[in-house]
Amino acid sequence: MDPSVAAAVDRLREDATSGASELLPHAIEILRGTGDLLPDAALDVARAVGQAQPSMASLWNAALAALGERRRPGRLARFDERRRRAPDALVRCALDQLLLPGAGPLHVVTISFSGSIVACLRAAARRVRLRVSCAEGRPGLEGRRMARALAESGIAVDLRGDAALGEALGQDAKGETIVLVGADAVTPGWMLNKTGTSMLAAAAARLGVPVYVVAARDKFMDPRAARLLRIVEHDPREVWDEAPAGVVVRNGWFERVPGDLLTGVITEAGTLSPDMLEEACRAASADVADEDIASLLGE
Repeated sequence: MDPSVAAAVDRLREDATSGASELLPHAIEILRGTGDLLPDAALDVARAVGQAQPSMASLWNAALAALGERRRPGRLARFDERRRRAPDALVRCALDQLLLPGAGPLHVVTISFSGSIVACLRAAARRVRLRVSCAEGRPGLEGRRMARALAESGIAVDLRGDAALGEALGQDAKGETIVLVGADAVTPGWMLNKTGTSMLAAAAARLGVPVYVVAARDKFMDPRAARLLRIVEHDPREVWDEAPAGVVVRNGWFERVPGDLLTGVITEAGTLSPDMLEEACRAASADVADEDIASLLGE
């Protein structure tokens, strides 16, 4: 692999704070040059891009688009164009779903950091009185970045320890409370997001609080392509440095969230109910070849 390409892939892999929407443009830029490479070299680059952040569906989908250039030239460019158009449409659809006519104050509970969520909340704050409760997102503490971004936009925000976030679900008597989270991948039966999302969604479901996911369709994968997704165990010292003998420290940054805990998934084309996800994921992966998935898997 060309040294400059390898260095760019390393930067993708080492980025522990940016969300998928922030990393995707860099991944696409790396993949643009694969059309000039021999097939095996192009495959090496595509696989390296996906494996740099293996829980992020959008990077795998970009890699698949690059490999698909052999059969459909211009596929990566079209994928990139859809990616560029998605953020504005995503915000519009989120506002249509969340800010119904006559809506009063809104209390949003979220976790970690998502650029898509920040954009949606900034737009919502211009139309309703908004308050946000955010978990800090250990061990990386990305929630502090979320809290800072919202506060700098003039949005009232309180930051809580991850285990204390459930308490925020029942504390707002002056308006509607919802859970609003991002996603790193959406499949027919589950989605991937920051560890702690499942507990938050389960607590919300028990209390009857709606749980919405905001995710562009570049994060959707059917079961064939979802085989590429992988949850990585990270350095245990991030959780407990010098843990005593006999203590096994687990440090996964992402987890599966069951689809039946979700109220809906807000996309750039509208809101999908959980029972609509199978068809949407099939459509998102419709032009993905089995052979390209197998190649990325090393089969």
